[in-house]
Amino acid sequence: ALGARLRLLVLVTSAPAHAAARDAVRLTWGHYAARADVALAFVLGAPPDALRPALAAEDAMYGDLVVGRSIDSYSNLTLKTLSMLEWADTYCPRAPRLLKTDDDMFINIPRLLEFAAAPGRANATRTIWGKVVRRSLPKRTTKSKYYLSPLQYPARVLPDFATGPAYLLTADCVAPLLAAAPRERYVRLEDVFVTGVLAARLGLRRQHAPEFYNKKVAPHPCAVQRGLAIHMVRYHEQFDLWRKLLDGKTKCAS
Repeated sequence: ALGARLRLLVLVTSAPAHAAARDAVRLTWGHYAARADVALAFVLGAPPDALRPALAAEDAMYGDLVVGRSIDSYSNLTLKTLSMLEWADTYCPRAPRLLKTDDDMFINIPRLLEFAAAPGRANATRTIWGKVVRRSLPKRTTKSKYYLSPLQYPARVLPDFATGPAYLLTADCVAPLLAAAPRERYVRLEDVFVTGVLAARLGLRRQHAPEFYNKKVAPHPCAVQRGLAIHMVRYHEQFDLWRKLLDGKTKCAS
């Protein structure tokens, strides 16, 4: 109950219209949710009325959609991530590890389970692992996708943060992050706000793990098998990466 039997809870942020991306995840790396110790769900913002029947049918078939109340948009990604944390805290608080990721990611679940169970990590507390960016400067150009106004974020340097495509949290991070969120000035960049501003306020460790590529990589079997998280994967590319993950012929240096 409440995730006690799990080793890993995977929550995938997705847009309501991204049904094909969700199907591709279910048919490839999301298939590991069939294991008793792994669970996976997709977290969506509030859909437009036109999509509600299709989403209801999708959820009736798979039972893996979590639909939030905020409008689904890039500027509301922080709200979507907070609703994800709220769901995890309510329904799966005893799952020891939570992976936050996106529907355009390829996740190596077996390698991630090994990563989480490794000495020095298995008993870790109050820790976030991922691609950690240190001493980055806020983008002040209004044309930038990552623009932060001085009013929204007045400091000259961003706190260290784990980039948003994928990061792994210990369970004891979730409730404190939720509790701290209303006390901080809202930042629309969810990774900066959750794993940077809130995590820094709470004194949570952010540990860089190079296996979280969180970028597009050459689709060689060894790169796929060594990595934990590959970004910018179109839904039809998931199947190619899945084949390469399961490739038993290519010999890769360990």
